[in-house]
Amino acid sequence: MSEFQVIAGSPAPSPGLVLRVGEAGNRYLRLTHVFNDCVYVMWVGAPEGARYARRPMSMSLSELQKLAETTSSAWGKLVLPAALTNEPTKGSERSTQLETAWSLVEPLIQAFKRKTNLSRNSFTALIRQRAEETETSQTTLLRTILRYYYFGGTRLALLSLPPGVKPGQASYTASTDSNAPPPKRRGRQSALADELGRNEFIVGPEDIKDMEACFQRLLSKGPAFKTTAHEEYLAVEFRRRHPAIYARYIASEAPEPVTARQFRYYIDEHLRFTDELARNMRTHQRNPGYLGSVRAAGPGEIYEIDATGGRIHLVSDDDPPVQVGKPTIYLLIDRWSRFVVSVYLSLRSASYEEVRHALLIAFTSREARFKRLGVNVTDVRWPVGRMPAAICPDRGSDFMSDSMEQSVVNDLRIDLTPLPPLCPDGKAIVERLIREVKRRMAASGMEGVYADRPMDPRTKRTARKAEAGAVRTLAEAYRLLVDIIEDHNNRPHRTLRRRRVLTQAGVPPTPRDAYLWGLKNITALRSAPLSEDDYYRLLLSSDKASISNGVLSYKGRPYLPDNEQAVELARRSTGRAKAVVIRLDKTFPTEVMVPSDQGNWARFVMTEGTAKEIAGLSLDEEEALATRTSRLWARAEHEGRIARLTAKNEKRSPSRKGGSTAAKLPKADQMAVRAQETARMKTRLLGKPSAPNQENPQTEGPTATAGWARLEEEERLRNLALIRQHRNKR
Repeated sequence: MSEFQVIAGSPAPSPGLVLRVGEAGNRYLRLTHVFNDCVYVMWVGAPEGARYARRPMSMSLSELQKLAETTSSAWGKLVLPAALTNEPTKGSERSTQLETAWSLVEPLIQAFKRKTNLSRNSFTALIRQRAEETETSQTTLLRTILRYYYFGGTRLALLSLPPGVKPGQASYTASTDSNAPPPKRRGRQSALADELGRNEFIVGPEDIKDMEACFQRLLSKGPAFKTTAHEEYLAVEFRRRHPAIYARYIASEAPEPVTARQFRYYIDEHLRFTDELARNMRTHQRNPGYLGSVRAAGPGEIYEIDATGGRIHLVSDDDPPVQVGKPTIYLLIDRWSRFVVSVYLSLRSASYEEVRHALLIAFTSREARFKRLGVNVTDVRWPVGRMPAAICPDRGSDFMSDSMEQSVVNDLRIDLTPLPPLCPDGKAIVERLIREVKRRMAASGMEGVYADRPMDPRTKRTARKAEAGAVRTLAEAYRLLVDIIEDHNNRPHRTLRRRRVLTQAGVPPTPRDAYLWGLKNITALRSAPLSEDDYYRLLLSSDKASISNGVLSYKGRPYLPDNEQAVELARRSTGRAKAVVIRLDKTFPTEVMVPSDQGNWARFVMTEGTAKEIAGLSLDEEEALATRTSRLWARAEHEGRIARLTAKNEKRSPSRKGGSTAAKLPKADQMAVRAQETARMKTRLLGKPSAPNQENPQTEGPTATAGWARLEEEERLRNLALIRQHRNKR
């Protein structure tokens, strides 16, 4: 029941004023219109009674005065429900709903300010006419008008109220009776209740505070969606407060304790945003105004492709950092199943050469391609795609080039169906995917990512701050992007839920399952005319390499033969390098092909050591970093040469002038001298004198010195004897 606030005295009748009739406090007469000779009133009560409100009825001023003078009557105001006092955030979904509802009923509100239009016949006729003009339900329009007057003529009355407690059902508030049974969860149970059991978790005040804190934390970091905040709440706040329930939910032993719908409801109901936080809140925009055709008969028939600039900065480790640039993201998606077939990142400008690689990635092994980039993905979780019968691009320069037409249409035999001008919804599926990918990348928290396009000072400042972040390689961005795509392919899709053919077959409504099932079970589809091997060869890039002494060299790296044709080609090579034309996939440079008009192509693979040198790099990224590599090489060579020249000019210590030939000692004496020299070196290295007789007591003291002098004199005499003997022979 709404709270009634009494107004002292006898106020003048005005629209929205309420007259309490009787002492029970459950019947109120609200004034909706006031004229010179009469007023229009309607009976009001609890908020849930707005659904059953009746049309305003006429009452004379004398009759109203007589009713107000009774001892049990009082003038006052009814407090609005909390949901109708929460002004929706501008641009949010509730704000859009409010604007739509207001534009629908505003002409009627203006018309009903005239007394003649409030009669029974005119009231109904105007609503019927407005319903026909707007193609809406007459009943819905009538209830919306009555709801507006029921809550006192406030525009916020057009917002939807949360579902309340059913008659006779207990509320969530704790009972003072210790013997009373515990409260039960209200609302609809999950569709998995038969498998996982009923959801009996009840949201308490502390849980609501956790939801608010979670959403505020995400908004303080940057743009955030309520769906992302819901998952963050379950993973952090809910896990800490209810670890046992969370563990059962993660183990698929219990249903989702707090649904996304509950999370949105409590956030809208309780959280109050500052201007800064409200600016970072994002909502899903729904615009069904376009009517372009996005239909396909089955999977693998029509793919939509598009390229977009990634909102992520790649920088180097130089001091100061060197800006490498922002990558271009190519996405290829199946129109029927919404399965993302390919994703490709490039630092080059948009061109057919980049489109070629996006198509190549679509139907080659994920494991072999992304393993060297450190991406944890398998062909089971992200199955290899099939080349389509048709590709739908926009009218971008990379898709409308002569090379694109020649290669895709004439060589690959794939139909190209570019969109006509001024048709933004012709490939709405891939456009929606691009928006989702950018939203997920911004929500990931990766350094260097920014959410909004730099259009105003605030967004430009955010983009400049992102430049200070460091995503060192394309591999790091690729890992994030592949995780997003894999999650998309394995998440239920609303469009697939409406495909009854999947429901009848018992196929989960996920893009991956729908794509695989459709390829096997939907027949009579258009398919690409060439084989997968033919497409693989046609999509490889061309370049030049050299071969000599059985080793193929490309970009200064050695490649060894890997099949019979390559072995034969290496055997015929000579010591003089010979240029050869190769075909390769630049995103997978560990393997190159030498084309041949007869038989299989010669395949060369990179040596294991060389492959480790470029682990995590594509050739495109390596070329983008070529300037940085050259600068680092030149800097190291420059500093090394300076060090060598400085060493040459330093004052050298004078060398010992040898006036006599070194004596050659017997083995035992030589070992003693070696031990003595080692002891001297240790003393110098340690910076402290060694204890006497520590290393070799036989070589220390006057005895060792005298023995050394004696040996030296004997050696001198021996040499003199040899000289005399040599002279006597002459």
